[in-house]
Amino acid sequence: MEIFMKNKKSISLLWLATLLISACGSSSAELTVQDAWARPAINGNNGAAYFIIENDTSSEDTLLSVTSDIASAVEVHMSMMDGNGVMSMQMQEAVTVPSGKTLEFKPGGLHVMLIRLNQDLKIGDTISLTLIFEKTGSRTIVVTVKEE
Repeated sequence: MEIFMKNKKSISLLWLATLLISACGSSSAELTVQDAWARPAINGNNGAAYFIIENDTSSEDTLLSVTSDIASAVEVHMSMMDGNGVMSMQMQEAVTVPSGKTLEFKPGGLHVMLIRLNQDLKIGDTISLTLIFEKTGSRTIVVTVKEE
């Protein structure tokens, strides 16, 4: 009976240790925003910001809006070229971020327009943007002003 109790205790401790190790080792999947940057721009003019959204969660999410006190208005736009080679921008009401995918905001594609800046954006400055997602909620990011 004593051997049985020792084995049962050892098995229980082994099971508990395995459970604790797997809990510590597992990383929760999340939506992250990285590599945020903005172009230099002058007070009163428009600026643009770019970043990468990585959705490592098991479900898609939707970027509903972006806010900042750096400009009178902040909008998400998509740049596109028509058949004649003419570039245009279209405001996006929302942007879907698929599960397990990366979405890049970059020059010539999706980007955040900073309309009527309240101050100059000089190389080395940082600004804050708050991204509002349908499921993830608000994420405030720091954006560094730099040349492309």
